[in-house]
Amino acid sequence: MTTSMTTKQKRLVVLSAAAAMALGAGSSYFGTTSSAVAQQAKTGHDMKMGGMKMAGGHGMQMSPEAKKMVMKLQAQTPAKGYLKAHMMEQKPFELLGGPINISIEEKGSGGGVIVALPAQRELDEYVFGTPDMPRAFGGTPGITGVPPMFRNSKDGHYTNLKKMTPFGDKFIPMSNATLKIKAVDATATDCAKGASKDSVMFEASWQDAKGNTYSVKCNKVIPHGMEFPTFGGVVTNHLLHGWTGVGTPLMPTEYTYFAFWGMGAVSKNGEVLDKPRLVHGMLTEYVRKAGYKLAKDDEVTPSHRHFHLMVAPFMPDMQTGHFKHVPVKTGFMLPNGMELPFWHVMFDANDLDIKASR
Repeated sequence: MTTSMTTKQKRLVVLSAAAAMALGAGSSYFGTTSSAVAQQAKTGHDMKMGGMKMAGGHGMQMSPEAKKMVMKLQAQTPAKGYLKAHMMEQKPFELLGGPINISIEEKGSGGGVIVALPAQRELDEYVFGTPDMPRAFGGTPGITGVPPMFRNSKDGHYTNLKKMTPFGDKFIPMSNATLKIKAVDATATDCAKGASKDSVMFEASWQDAKGNTYSVKCNKVIPHGMEFPTFGGVVTNHLLHGWTGVGTPLMPTEYTYFAFWGMGAVSKNGEVLDKPRLVHGMLTEYVRKAGYKLAKDDEVTPSHRHFHLMVAPFMPDMQTGHFKHVPVKTGFMLPNGMELPFWHVMFDANDLDIKASR
């Protein structure tokens, strides 16, 4: 049985298509909307969608109309008003009770990590709604929302994403991991540059089966978010992701004991490959299930914890106040010969020495 789309649903489809083109064809993370679009991109044909003309071929140049549609999609970011109110705040309040000092370090040496590989995320109805009533679609796709066109559906329910992301059930274990974090959560809210008293000193590394060592460092917090708040750069004891609107909805809603957002560097065997890069880390309740499959909201395990490192294939676009798709130069090659375009690395809390004090 088929039903006709409402005007709003048609508009969402058009916005989704425009966003897909904006993020680039062939990327493992939110690329083209369909194989047909990908083929048009290869042949250099133009396509029309909802009155928009998008140029195919090299560079995937968008027409002015398509760019406007992308901006409309990003303008639906739910937190934009709140963020605007805090953008120029020079004297933000501190946390009630005073600053929290956080220390997290790998116990001993030679611990293991789990490295996520590109996979199709199963969609949680609690977070994404249904085809008749979609949720979580505003903002940059993959960062804040997931447009309906990126979602597969069956029998009136969303099933999974059409594109690969860092959030799914595929992974590879790596060894000889190190992790060292010193952070301070002092500032309660987002604020102007230079006004936050939050800080982070972060360094992590791990080694693949060939003996290559990969590392990420970060010592500069981001005091103000672009599509969701960063709470001065460091936050403690807060809900993130899922339905919260703070971070990508592709991760489950999870109680987060500590998290930071900052700018850092990505290295391989001591050589810096990519900087500056957006770095996000968080200590959360456990969001994996049997077989290390990524949980939905009702499958989260509150009695266990792990630490996540995320270097996403996006970078802030200061001209638009949103994000643009920029794959990470990780130096780790996938079996298909392509470079892994992100780092999503997980450390089990049983291997970590976690301390916090006021």
